[in-house]
Amino acid sequence: MSDQPDPQPVTGTTKRDILIRIGGLVIVAVVLWLLFTRLVSWDDVVEAMRGLDMGDWALLVGVAIVRIAIEPLLLMAATPKLRWPLALPGFLAPAAAASVVPGPSDMVARYAMFRSWGYSSTQTSASVLLVFLYGTFAKVALPVVAALVFLGFGRSDAELETIAIIAAGILVGGVFLIFLLLRSEKTARRLGHAAGTASHRVAGWFRIKTPGTLAADLADRAAHFRDKTGDVVRTRTHLAAAAAAAAQAALFAILVVSVRVVGVGADQLDWIALLAAFALVQLLTSVPITPSGLGVAEAAYVALLTAESNTDLAGQIAAAAIIYRLFSWVLLVPLGGISWFWWSRNRRRLRGTP
Repeated sequence: MSDQPDPQPVTGTTKRDILIRIGGLVIVAVVLWLLFTRLVSWDDVVEAMRGLDMGDWALLVGVAIVRIAIEPLLLMAATPKLRWPLALPGFLAPAAAASVVPGPSDMVARYAMFRSWGYSSTQTSASVLLVFLYGTFAKVALPVVAALVFLGFGRSDAELETIAIIAAGILVGGVFLIFLLLRSEKTARRLGHAAGTASHRVAGWFRIKTPGTLAADLADRAAHFRDKTGDVVRTRTHLAAAAAAAAQAALFAILVVSVRVVGVGADQLDWIALLAAFALVQLLTSVPITPSGLGVAEAAYVALLTAESNTDLAGQIAAAAIIYRLFSWVLLVPLGGISWFWWSRNRRRLRGTP
């Protein structure tokens, strides 16, 4: 008789995950097919990309390096005693994971790396959560900033203003919720209990099983989170907010350079219109339907920027979108893989380094 264990049955959660992955791939295929058969001529895209010279590529590499150097600052702001040489692979490896696998894969990778560096499970969880919150708040704030810039330059965009109002409400609500969470342990427990009760009820509607102690567990976790992150939030929020804003500004710089090097001038598409498109796409892709918004982001940039200029520029804009994604997303995959390999080989030597 074989000693091999019986194969485990595929659970309902696994089936849902598989269906979500398949659905994401279908979305990517459909979006890219529509993009390059109905809206854009592939020949125009190739011609625009062939027009780039060595100076253009060097400029793109330069702004991409600046962006990669800035991104670890958010990790450092949310994690006391973490230094840039470790924060850099701490950004690259999880970013590569999220670029390949949608969902919280970056959080899982970052948790493993931080634990190997000597941070406790509580410190690591707090850092991972704070980085996620600050990064999300920065993306939600972008439409508000773009709408204010539009108003400041005497422009009007009803759709952008509507989205900005909704985003501002979400941002204010999120900040107020964190304020209540940190106000007192009693308040934190009440919020955790309320979240657990609501989650249990919603899960019941979809016939998803949750533990009966979910409300009590979340109340304990909320109090624990408050105890361990309160000082970091109170003393380092300004640093984290500045780092998150700088990271978004660096990404926007890559987009601007990508549009300019393909020959679309400021008279055809100025930085204000680019900022509005960037804000909307960042908000749209904050929900990980596909890995790093693959297909969705490209189509959104082409549609939004073409609408702001004219259809004759569709090929150049599509080329700019591809170049932008190449230097803002694809580049992170090999760099993240190298960072993960380096960490795997040196994690014992680096244990407790921070």
